Amino acid sequence: MLEDLEKNLYKKIDSAGPKKKAPQVYKPAPTINKPESKIGWLEENSKEEKQTWSFLSKISKMSHLSFWILVVVALMIVGSAAYYFYHYQGSNNVVFSLNATGDTMIAVPFDLQFNINNNSNSVLKDVKLSMILPEGTGFNGEDPEKRALDKSLGDINQNIELKDKIPLIIFSGAQSVEQFEVKISYFTPALGSAVRFEDTKNISVGVKEPALKLDLAAPQKVLNNADFELEVHYENISNIDFSNIELKLVYPQFFAFEKASVNPSKGNNIWELGDLIKNSGQKFFTITGKVLASNQSFFDIKGSLSAEVAGQKYLVNEKTASLNITASPLLISISINNQPSYLASLNSNLKYQLSYSNNSDIGLNDVIITAKLIGDMFDFTTYQGNGYFDSNNNIITWNAANTPALAVVSPAANDSVGFTIQTKESYPIKRVSDKNFILEAQAEISSPTVPYYVAADKTVGFADLKIKVNGKTVIVSQALFNDSASGITNPLPLNLPPPKVNVPTDFNIHWKIINYSTDVSNIEVSASLQSGVRWTGQVKSNISAVPTYNDRTGQISWLIDKIPATKGVVSLPVEAIFQVEATPNVTQVGQPMPLISATNLNAVDGFTNIQLTSQARDVNTQLMNDPTKGTVIP
Repeated sequence: MLEDLEKNLYKKIDSAGPKKKAPQVYKPAPTINKPESKIGWLEENSKEEKQTWSFLSKISKMSHLSFWILVVVALMIVGSAAYYFYHYQGSNNVVFSLNATGDTMIAVPFDLQFNINNNSNSVLKDVKLSMILPEGTGFNGEDPEKRALDKSLGDINQNIELKDKIPLIIFSGAQSVEQFEVKISYFTPALGSAVRFEDTKNISVGVKEPALKLDLAAPQKVLNNADFELEVHYENISNIDFSNIELKLVYPQFFAFEKASVNPSKGNNIWELGDLIKNSGQKFFTITGKVLASNQSFFDIKGSLSAEVAGQKYLVNEKTASLNITASPLLISISINNQPSYLASLNSNLKYQLSYSNNSDIGLNDVIITAKLIGDMFDFTTYQGNGYFDSNNNIITWNAANTPALAVVSPAANDSVGFTIQTKESYPIKRVSDKNFILEAQAEISSPTVPYYVAADKTVGFADLKIKVNGKTVIVSQALFNDSASGITNPLPLNLPPPKVNVPTDFNIHWKIINYSTDVSNIEVSASLQSGVRWTGQVKSNISAVPTYNDRTGQISWLIDKIPATKGVVSLPVEAIFQVEATPNVTQVGQPMPLISATNLNAVDGFTNIQLTSQARDVNTQLMNDPTKGTVIP
């Protein structure tokens, strides 16, 4: 159409011939009508071309090498992911399972079985099995403290099933459920050892009662110092045999073991019972003992049964018997000199009173009271009382023969018996260990009559009283002139005449401390110089502490931290020496001249915690331990 229009136009120009040029006037180009659909198609193509050229333009700006590297890496990632997914799907054909034979008893070994079935399309390389045991379980035949297992199973080929077992044992947690977790790991040749696959399985095992049954049978209530029996029952209730059975009992400190129907293997609380085969029936033995503790208190006797399994010793069962110490209906108490506690000394007069009462609702017949005296400081020759005194055992006994009131002690009755005795006049010290003396009285009251609620063959009551004996520390003071042995010499002839007016004379003062039956501390010894006497400063001691002098007060002090017992009795006393100078005056003619005042000692008894005191007489020139005459002359 356009071509035809153009031809017609040129023809008209040619026919008209040459003409003057007319002014050029803008004429719009003829409009050509086109279908709308065609125009839209052209516009869309134009946009796509622009986008394509824009994309190609960006590519051209990039390094062609970098672009192709990115393409290759992307293809490798996609390929590896597809490959890994393929092999992971293959690993799902590896079946791992656990199995155990139901419930088990404590100390009975059992096997935890595991199966690994390789149904995959690859060999399982370096297969490893691991597990960590819960508390109270162990690997049978191995150290009970071992808690972890790491086991190599090697390679498992395609279409191969591996079966094995883990021997286990449970030794605690009766009537519970134990959870066991086992994990396997491996890798495939295609992916290499850097990519390991894992699978974890759990299994529950019910725990029944211990294979060895243990029971401790004892009365719920026992009396102080009254014999009672504890029955020990044990039995193998499993379907296996046990060897090297050992029973151990743990008593409270105040329990006194007396006897057992089967003698202990070690001490008084361990029995080695040997082997115990299955279906052998129940066995038992009895233990007799007594306790001495406060009334209305509870105590436990604990028992444990252990056995050997596969060469290892395991604790199989534990039981506890709880008992209550009930107050005896027949009570007794002790006092000395009307005091519940008392400190004795040398030559003390001790008046013991044993008070008793019947707190039951029945009369108690044929009551007997005994008192056993224990202590080296008792002077048994001074005993006085109406009870019978057995000097072989130092036991005093009261019964209906010497005390008619004991024939029947009525309900709610209260009464007493008593005696007097003295302590010795001196301490029986022969060795350094002879110290801290105690006087003890153990009293017991009993009757064959037993109230219905008491599980015993007699009704008894018990009391015990211990008292301490105070120590004693003595200070001795003396003066010497002829004292060359001390190392402090006095510069005058040995034939010293009596002290002379206005003439100075030196003397040595000796302080000796004798300590008897207890350690003492905070010792302080003191005295004062008399008129006309001067401190020379010459001083020495056989311990580190030495006397010191205060020239303002004229007082001499000796401070000592501690002196052990028996010092001065079985060993040399603690001693200090100091020199003084005495110058008599005319008023002292015809009489001894005073040198130092009375010496006082104070100390704290480390055993009884009381203050001990001692005093030594004053010292003058009338030397008691020296031949020198002491009367002052003009």
